[in-house]
Amino acid sequence: MNLLTFLLINGPAVILNIVANAFYIFCMVSPRCSSDRIKQPLKILLGSLICCTITCLVFFTVMFLFQLLGESYMFIRTLNLVSLFCLCSSMTSSVWLNFFYCTQIVPAKRALSIWIKNNIKPIIYSIWVIERIYNLLGFTVMSLELVYFDEFEFSHNSTVDYVYSVYLADIFFDVYIIMISLEKAHFLFCLCVMVMSSGSTVAYLCRHMRRMTANGQAFFSSRFRGQVRVTITGILQGILFMICAAWASYTYLAHMVLETNFKQDIYITVANLYMLGTTFNLGAGQAVFRQKAADIWLRATKVQQSEQGG
Repeated sequence: MNLLTFLLINGPAVILNIVANAFYIFCMVSPRCSSDRIKQPLKILLGSLICCTITCLVFFTVMFLFQLLGESYMFIRTLNLVSLFCLCSSMTSSVWLNFFYCTQIVPAKRALSIWIKNNIKPIIYSIWVIERIYNLLGFTVMSLELVYFDEFEFSHNSTVDYVYSVYLADIFFDVYIIMISLEKAHFLFCLCVMVMSSGSTVAYLCRHMRRMTANGQAFFSSRFRGQVRVTITGILQGILFMICAAWASYTYLAHMVLETNFKQDIYITVANLYMLGTTFNLGAGQAVFRQKAADIWLRATKVQQSEQGG
């Protein structure tokens, strides 16, 4: 991908992403009224997703600028690790956001689902802490990969040093394989949670719509429209997650098995488009963000009309 194409695709996307997510933070910090305040545990999920997205975009931009300036390879790779850490945190936050909405929309009938629904706040808090640990694990894995494959060198000063270096390399590689296996298993688990949450919500709403049709009820209640909107955005987010997960798995296998290295600009473009889709879903799915935007637009229109009238 040439530089002009890269800038035309990623430049507007980065600006739109950062502005939109900064607006979302403003909506969370300064709601229109007390009823618009986002409650826990939704607040911690949205806050994690939005903050990680902004941080990832900022580091992507800094990494690209330093790459143009010809900074050291290790410095750019370090920035890349931090951006990957934030991207993984953003992706897993979207998974549990989908799970949370599933528990709020789908009625609980079995004992397990009833227990989850009644204890959703401590469950989400616990998951949030565990996710941070897993994301740090992923950061450690990528750091190990950076050190092992790019910086590790054997010492040849003596036979003892050489044997000791080989021994350390074997241990290092074993730890790396274990950690990367745990990370991939966690990623697969998140994918299953995303699919099950979206599938359960869609199945419930389809049954609910059939019952409403049979009873001659209209589909115009604000609660039902909100549930449908959240479900649609959840499905779109699940599709985005699966595409990004498939791309990440493909690039990892291509790197480890075929020893193929993809260009950094392609990786940044894929991640940037994923975050743009996530940002759109947040704006479409969260009523607080839409209402705040409509309120600002209404005020701006009134100010403009008053200036023209004056």
